[in-house]
Amino acid sequence: MTIRRTSWLALAVAAAAATGISLSMAGCADSPGVLVARVARGAIATRISTNGQVQPIAPHILTARLDTFVSRVAVASGQAVRKGQLLVQLDASAAEAQLAAARQNLLAANRLLRDAQAGGPPDDLAQLQSQLTKAQAQRDRLAAEHKTLVSLVAQHAATEDELAQNDLQLKQADADLRYALEKQQDLARQAHDNAAKARLEIEQAQAQIRNLGEQVADARLVSPIDGTVYALGGKLSNSLRAGDYVHAGDSIVSVADLTRVRILAYVDEVYVGMVGLNQPVEVRWDGLPGRTWQGVTERLPKQVVPYGDRRVGEVFCSVENSDGRLLPNTNVDLDIRVAQRADALQVPREAVQVGQDGRHFVFLVQGGRLHRQPVDVGIASTTSFQIVSGVEEGDWVALPGAVALKDGMKIRPREGK
Repeated sequence: MTIRRTSWLALAVAAAAATGISLSMAGCADSPGVLVARVARGAIATRISTNGQVQPIAPHILTARLDTFVSRVAVASGQAVRKGQLLVQLDASAAEAQLAAARQNLLAANRLLRDAQAGGPPDDLAQLQSQLTKAQAQRDRLAAEHKTLVSLVAQHAATEDELAQNDLQLKQADADLRYALEKQQDLARQAHDNAAKARLEIEQAQAQIRNLGEQVADARLVSPIDGTVYALGGKLSNSLRAGDYVHAGDSIVSVADLTRVRILAYVDEVYVGMVGLNQPVEVRWDGLPGRTWQGVTERLPKQVVPYGDRRVGEVFCSVENSDGRLLPNTNVDLDIRVAQRADALQVPREAVQVGQDGRHFVFLVQGGRLHRQPVDVGIASTTSFQIVSGVEEGDWVALPGAVALKDGMKIRPREGK
């Protein structure tokens, strides 16, 4: 990455004839001609140029809830959508069939619970009650006959055989009554067990219905917000088609409000220290030549990381995108304005040199001669240096050219452009 800076306020570069310099040097025909520029004031800004990638600020990524096929893709990438608008319809026929079966299972479990709470199935209860009533009546009748026969035998009005036959019938009636009562107890135990079983089946069926109902509902993917579709079929894919097979958990469609986006800018390590919060950012995209977007830096890097053959700090920038033309995952170029001065004393960059002592200096033009003058510099742009001290507004400085500049050299000032 190279550092790029804005052009400074055009310096007043004039012909020496217009300033009187050439008049004083008019007779110096043997002196070399040198370009000169006037020290002037103007706006100056330092920018870092780099690349980055567009990201949504608050993405909504809709995923598949089941393994199935895509039935319909109702939108295209880059399309503006409204909240609730259909985006993609998945095939939910299998889930719908399972949902119908789960609802039938729920009905059956509810019937089982009702029967269990009533003591058993209605038909079984009615049949058992009939058996109990009949057995009890038979036993009561035979017991009454037994009492009568005992009295009659004592009076010799009935025979011992009749009494013995009654005893056998009474014992059988007692056995039949005990059997009916045992069946009643078994049915009660079974009803208790069935109630617990039914409650478990109801809970399982209800959970399955909720899950399958959500799958059927989620097969209809609708936009959760007013926004823009920026991906179909995955983060970097826009190739989703009807008939495609998708797995549960797969990204199907991504939507976000793109009126403001985030740019992940990759700033080379050497420039990371120059970046601060809320510094102006200008974004350019090759897809729309000549168009720029404005924003600010919003988050600074916490570390330097590898990025290809570079080491960079990842700077997040917030950028206005009112028409939504910048789509997520787009690669862009951007300038970060890391410093600026509204009214800076400045000279052309080429006028400033660095001596062996490490200090900056310029060659002032005074009386047709060059005078080496140390200067303190501030920020720089592509074309100029801010001068903090050493020269004054209106001074003239020499610009390097074909002739090597030296302290004390006589020159013929020439118009520079």
